[in-house]
Amino acid sequence: MGMRVERGTALLATLYANAHSSNDGYKLTDFAPYHDEPAMTLEQAMEQWE
Repeated sequence: MGMRVERGTALLATLYANAHSSNDGYKLTDFAPYHDEPAMTLEQAMEQWE
């Protein structure tokens, strides 16, 4: 149950931060340190390496 509360709170914090920032650069994992960041896709990796 604790992880669900953390995820819900992190989601609300992400929505609030993105609504009040100019760059929309916040992700759920920025506010939920115990959740793993999703794996990068091949297309995302190729974009970053260019």
